[in-house]
Amino acid sequence: MARRLIGLDVGTNAVTIAEVTPGSPPRLEMFAQVALARSAMREGEIADEAAVTDAVTRLRSEVGIKKLAVRVGIASPRVVVRQVEMPVMTRDELGSALQFQAGDLIPIPMEEAVLDFAILGTSPNGGENGEPTMQVLLAAAYQATVMRLVSAVEAGGLSVAAVDLVPLALARALARPVPVLTSVGADGGSIEETPGAEGIVSFGGGVTSIAVHESGVPQFVRVIGSGGRELTDAIATDLDVPVETAEALKRQLGTPNNDELVLRARTSMDRPLSVLLDEVRSSIDYYRNQPGSARLLRVVATGGSAQLPGLPERLSALVGVPVEHASMHDLLRVGNIGFPADELPRLEPYLPAAVGLALGGAGVGTVIDLLPRGGKAAGKARRQLDKRVVLAGAAAVVVLCGVTYLGQQKASSAKSKQSAAESTVTDLQRKLARLQPTPGAGGSTANLQAEALALLQGDVAWPRSITNTGKALPAGVWLTSFQGQHTVAAAPIAGAATPTRAASGPVSTARNGAAAASAHENTLAASTGEATPSASGGTAVVPSNSCGPLSGSITMAGLATTLPNLAKFLDQMKSNFEITDVWVASAQKATFGTQDMIAFTANATLGDGAHSAHIADLFKGETCK
Repeated sequence: MARRLIGLDVGTNAVTIAEVTPGSPPRLEMFAQVALARSAMREGEIADEAAVTDAVTRLRSEVGIKKLAVRVGIASPRVVVRQVEMPVMTRDELGSALQFQAGDLIPIPMEEAVLDFAILGTSPNGGENGEPTMQVLLAAAYQATVMRLVSAVEAGGLSVAAVDLVPLALARALARPVPVLTSVGADGGSIEETPGAEGIVSFGGGVTSIAVHESGVPQFVRVIGSGGRELTDAIATDLDVPVETAEALKRQLGTPNNDELVLRARTSMDRPLSVLLDEVRSSIDYYRNQPGSARLLRVVATGGSAQLPGLPERLSALVGVPVEHASMHDLLRVGNIGFPADELPRLEPYLPAAVGLALGGAGVGTVIDLLPRGGKAAGKARRQLDKRVVLAGAAAVVVLCGVTYLGQQKASSAKSKQSAAESTVTDLQRKLARLQPTPGAGGSTANLQAEALALLQGDVAWPRSITNTGKALPAGVWLTSFQGQHTVAAAPIAGAATPTRAASGPVSTARNGAAAASAHENTLAASTGEATPSASGGTAVVPSNSCGPLSGSITMAGLATTLPNLAKFLDQMKSNFEITDVWVASAQKATFGTQDMIAFTANATLGDGAHSAHIADLFKGETCK
């Protein structure tokens, strides 16, 4: 049996479901909608899970479906969408590279985010050196926001197959061919053809979704956290009536009704409507001002609030292009959905989001999936974009991806290790502060200082090592992985057993894109400190203040455009004081995208310059020697 494609749009005022069969055009097989309590949604996010679950349950009962997989949509101002340009690479390699770019591109803490990406297209010579590049759409949302949506829907008896973006669903359902603009070339003779762009704006109850596409490919996406509800609230406040009455008055604005309350309602909502339309204009202008953006030729408006009289005309005056109501009559065949033919025009504003979500299951258009792996049962977000984290290994591995991006990467797991060490420093500083310089306390202080050195003498500044390695890369060479491992010696506390410390290791991504989180052990072997009597009659170890040599190894894998560039890599690595004795272990020809390159692995020894500065931080500038 063919897989059923069902989209579920959890909007501000209603939950809408649609089933489609792909085709040219697709066919609508089922459509239904139930109202949502006013308190259920706030700015596109679930505020009352129970209310949404109840609506989904009622909807499922009304259409008579069992537990089926549905594709749900999210439209929130807190969902981040970025378009970035990357060198041409495989999807696996792109997923690895974007994982480390994401921390600089999105304002969401990586440990709280769920991410996905889509490749929009490639430019044959879009890079700085005329190299091919690809345009990538990167999307991120708070994991908690997505999981509330998934939990509410699944508690209502449906299974969530994917979490897509509503603006992309709108483009999927409503995008029409945009005329190609022709003009005379710079030489005065040739004819240049450039595609035009179309804007799609959905005026919902609590949010307004905007998408601008060029030939069906989305180039700009934004969600504004306001919609028709602000207009209703303005009417309710000015006329001092319940929100239900205000909503009813708002719906009468399009009818030939000269009732005094209706006229006052129109005046009350005029100002908030002007503010909303100006935000839409500002968003569209932002797209227009981007380098290389196509000329905007028209805008289509959809959603319940788009039916307000005069809205298309007012928006058209602001953006300077024709604005018309979205129509799906020639984009969608309608099957037996239980509505009479004369009712179908009334459904037009509510069809696009649910239909577009369903079409995403057939791979139509640009598809994003922000569903955390495992959905409700697992309750864990994807920690990578295309490949998931798998626990394994015993060596600390830090991956660097990209040509010019390497020096800017921040390995999230290396941050975790550094954060753990900083927490240890802070804890030790608090303990030292509590020790007053009274007779008899000297031994305790000395013991604590020795413990601090024992913890920190072998600490490696992995983030700094990564950054410096990236800075030392010559043009034409980049790394696809960087693995480091070390064992250090430190002074023990007198009378205590030799400690063994283990720290969680960095998240790694192998060159093929498969991910692994490896355990990283720092084995602290015994060494002799200088003993002094303590006030308690025991012996305290005075820190020897000697870090000692770091014992460890580093393995790197990468790509070079030519053998001379690979030789430059070896030369420039000599200036990187964190590593020593770099040599190439293997090198062979490889194809990267469309370019012939040299794939290589290189080994190095961990240098003494890789020591972290935590001892200096703890002991007020004193460093181990």
